[in-house]
Amino acid sequence: MDDLDRLLAETLHRAAVHAPADDGLLATVHRRSDRRRRRQIATTLAAVAVVLALAVPALVQWGRRTPEPPASNDTAVRLVEGWTAPVFPYTLPAAAGLKPPVASMAGGRLVGFFEATEQVHHADTTVTVSDTRPSFSGPAGETTVEVRGHPGTLRTVDAHPARQLTLFWRESERRWITLATDDTYRKQQVVDLAGALTPAAVPVLPPFNLDLTPADFVTDTVTESTMSFRGPAGELKVVLRKERPLTGANRTVGTYDASLTRTGAGVTLDVDVTDWQATLEVTAGPGLTMSDSDLLRFAAGVHVLDRSNPQ
Repeated sequence: MDDLDRLLAETLHRAAVHAPADDGLLATVHRRSDRRRRRQIATTLAAVAVVLALAVPALVQWGRRTPEPPASNDTAVRLVEGWTAPVFPYTLPAAAGLKPPVASMAGGRLVGFFEATEQVHHADTTVTVSDTRPSFSGPAGETTVEVRGHPGTLRTVDAHPARQLTLFWRESERRWITLATDDTYRKQQVVDLAGALTPAAVPVLPPFNLDLTPADFVTDTVTESTMSFRGPAGELKVVLRKERPLTGANRTVGTYDASLTRTGAGVTLDVDVTDWQATLEVTAGPGLTMSDSDLLRFAAGVHVLDRSNPQ
């Protein structure tokens, strides 16, 4: 036991000799505590830096995102082959003294023109069919009459060389009819003429043959110089005009020089139809989107007919 006691005493003595004093021991503890706290702060800051390094580019990218252009409400014109002529739904018997009707269309209204076979006992007569009540301007005398079993109104306008007579009535829920002529006829004869109208299917005669038409558009106007088509957003229109100089020819349509112009009012293509001494004007109005190539392709498919008449 003496040797064991001796070894224990020597060990404790060496530890006591190398141990720091009280003040030194406290300072050592503080230094180690400070090092540990600095390491924890450094580790935390490093983690935060990594998170920011990942997040900031995403935030910058989000902040710099290129705004999308505003959506356009314009309707793109899609071309399809062919065209179906509207039909005027009435005719008059030969005994009425009028020729068979020549049908046209104006502003969505179907029009039948009945030319008189002679001008002594008969007068040229125009019948218009529409889905809305006709409107008139200027003074006129009005008389209520019964026509075809419906209440109607006969208007008389003083004019020279003959007074103008206009009879209109509601034929059905979605159809109004207007008959216009002059006082070659007495008022009752006008009513009788309206009563003689019978159902028919008279094709509207166009001024052009068309290879292409705009899909999902309705035919709005067909006269001896004009064809137009109406869609929900705008109108595509073709007009044969008297010859006028082109303003800077920059396109060709077939063998003809043409000028294409885009403005806020739409796009217009003027074609110099030399063999007709006329200008073909094709316009896609505001609200429609039509490429240059489609406009040229549509115009190339417009074939002027002999019955056309430049305006």
